[in-house]
Amino acid sequence: MNSTNRGLNRLLIVAVGLVLLAVGAAAALGAWLPGAKDTWTPISETVNTQVGSWLQQTPFPGTDFSWLMIAVVAVLVVGIILLLAFSLRQGQGRTGTLIRDRSSDTGRTVVDVSVARDALSEALGERDEFLSTSVSAYDVKRTPTLKVSATCRRGVSPRDATAIVEQNLEALDSLLGQEVPVLLQLSGGFRAKVQQSTRLQ
Repeated sequence: MNSTNRGLNRLLIVAVGLVLLAVGAAAALGAWLPGAKDTWTPISETVNTQVGSWLQQTPFPGTDFSWLMIAVVAVLVVGIILLLAFSLRQGQGRTGTLIRDRSSDTGRTVVDVSVARDALSEALGERDEFLSTSVSAYDVKRTPTLKVSATCRRGVSPRDATAIVEQNLEALDSLLGQEVPVLLQLSGGFRAKVQQSTRLQ
């Protein structure tokens, strides 16, 4: 869960994968086919001649180099900036505030995610069904959403584990005075791995 568009993530991965696949396939063909070098040499010479002609025909005023080189450098710089911005967005989306209520006449009510984390961790930590639990919060479409992850002991039924967590979530909703959207993720024993349960309210 982060603030980066999932479709954009997959599109970038597919595009990079296709480029690397094409480069690898070309290199493999060049190494394995006896006539590949003889075929590639005249093509590369033609490309070099054409590129040199373009550079000579597009000089930058007052200099001895082509403005095409400036354009290429500018495109590369923009691409690097976009990739850096894309990389810095990874892993974001977390929030430290669970509830922001401005409807009160006496002022604004803010509930930190640590309230839910401490309450759920203490309640679930006392249960023998779980080996460990973690609670975090993310902004999902500008709505704070809890993510509760629990590792079950081997042989614990995911249905029973889900019922225990949901019971504590209902108590948390009563404590906070409103229902909080929750993503529940269970993992652990063999049965839990096979029948992983995920719920989004």
